[in-house]
Amino acid sequence: MMPKQCVRFFLLALTCCLLARAQDSSQTNITGGGSSGKLTVFTGAHAIGNSIASQSGGRVHIAGGLSVANHASVSNNTIYGSNGQTFGLVKGAGIFGQLSTSGESSTGANWPFQGAGAWGDGGADSNYGVIGTALEHSAGIFHNNSSVDNYYPLYGYNAATGGTGYIFGAFNGDGVGCSIDPSGNFSCSGSKNAVVPVDGGKHQVALAAIESPRNWFEDFGSAQLVGGVATVQLDSRYIQTVNTKMEYHVFLTPNGDCKGLYVNQKTANSFEVREVGNGNSSVKFDYRISALRKNYEKVRFADHSREFPGRGNGKVRQATK
Repeated sequence: MMPKQCVRFFLLALTCCLLARAQDSSQTNITGGGSSGKLTVFTGAHAIGNSIASQSGGRVHIAGGLSVANHASVSNNTIYGSNGQTFGLVKGAGIFGQLSTSGESSTGANWPFQGAGAWGDGGADSNYGVIGTALEHSAGIFHNNSSVDNYYPLYGYNAATGGTGYIFGAFNGDGVGCSIDPSGNFSCSGSKNAVVPVDGGKHQVALAAIESPRNWFEDFGSAQLVGGVATVQLDSRYIQTVNTKMEYHVFLTPNGDCKGLYVNQKTANSFEVREVGNGNSSVKFDYRISALRKNYEKVRFADHSREFPGRGNGKVRQATK
């Protein structure tokens, strides 16, 4: 290469380097500042500042709302949380959500059971821990496939004691539905039915429970007169569920010809049946006993106006006199 050509090549290379350096300098001329632990965000074409996100203790904290769009396949999760904790730990979740100005609720902080895939905590100053809404679809589905009988698909637990704290409520827009009150009383505005198959399984029909203003427990059986007299012992387990020290009812049906039957006397453990007119037949008979449920002897037309009709906000109405 001639000397002049070498000089020209050197000048051309030097020019290219200077131009590249100038261009790189203009692209990397970033101004601004940031704080330790804060994630940066571009506030201009070549300026940076603090974003609403920060990092500390192995966590990324977002000071505002988090908006995530999923444009992948429908099988992918928009937000995916995975917690590799040891099974059986009482705290922790794959995704934890909280709405509160005062932090975690005392219920959540003292949760006595195991962790969960998703956990919603309403704190001490919000209305709900978890909300599910939908239009023309189910707002929530709970499904398990446990091969053991240890778990429910849906379990509701109210830790309140002393006869306080409603357990369950489900109502439609007309206030029609069911509730379970603090005493465990299951009440519905409709009928309580057993649905059984008929016509070889082609149809399912409802058999309604017999309702009463009071809490009656019943038992049925059969016995036989001997010389016109029979003493029927009440079932020992049945006695434990009712108060037979109070008045109870016995209904008799003879299964043969006789002058008639009547209950001569009743005790807490038995009742005596005799034939009318000092008869001495040995007729068989059926009996039906109705006695008041123990601890519910004074309950009649129990008032459930507080939860009927049900309220759409999940709260029980204030008690009225």
